[in-house]
Amino acid sequence: MPKSDVVRRPLHSPAIGLLELSVEVVMAKELLAFCPRQASLYTGRMAFSGETTIDGLSAVAKRVPEAAALLPEAAWMHAIVYGCTSGTIVLGQDKVAELIHQSRPGVPVVTPIGAVLKAFKAMELSRIAVVTPYVTEVNRLVARAIHEAGVEIVSALSFRQRDAEEMFLTSAEAFFEAALAADSPDAEGIFISCTGINVSPIVKELERLTSKPVVTSNQAIAWQCREIAGVAETEDDLGALFRHRLPDQ
Repeated sequence: MPKSDVVRRPLHSPAIGLLELSVEVVMAKELLAFCPRQASLYTGRMAFSGETTIDGLSAVAKRVPEAAALLPEAAWMHAIVYGCTSGTIVLGQDKVAELIHQSRPGVPVVTPIGAVLKAFKAMELSRIAVVTPYVTEVNRLVARAIHEAGVEIVSALSFRQRDAEEMFLTSAEAFFEAALAADSPDAEGIFISCTGINVSPIVKELERLTSKPVVTSNQAIAWQCREIAGVAETEDDLGALFRHRLPDQ
């Protein structure tokens, strides 16, 4: 019998546990677009109505521990990601981490808004233009989270979409045009919020045209997960963010 070589866990780098909304069809591919080929996603799903209102997003909380419990054991993962930007803001980052740690204690939790705010800090962005697909009540919460982090929104544009399916079906080109329209001479960078939208194809060209860094929810998540796993360096042009290191705090 041939001798087997034992590979240390995690097997992939970064190895990401991803908690997705049950209706989600975009995020996994978008997240992997910013990850190296040796990365892997281990996914769990949380029942979600598809209505991207505060009530709809809040209702997901009770599903989090069960979904996290179905992920691999902690030794197999570098981080667990909560797959919803607006949902994290509605529930609160600490609450999200608490719910995940009920089932998978000890694994770093990465949230979209947490990763985005770390990205702003790493790139020293204090004034930004923002594009979102959200309804007004969710936009207010997003704006508050950004302002509380000491970052000013100098301009913003929103599609005001109530249904998640509308977000999934909105083209990358539509977000590209929205980002150009939202951009302002006062903005130091552009933030495109939401994990359930297809925007990875536009980051490079948007940065070229505006001469400004662009941050997206999935891009920031991938960046933080890569940093945690120690695979930060990339030869691909995935955006200005990847030329910066994760801040200590």
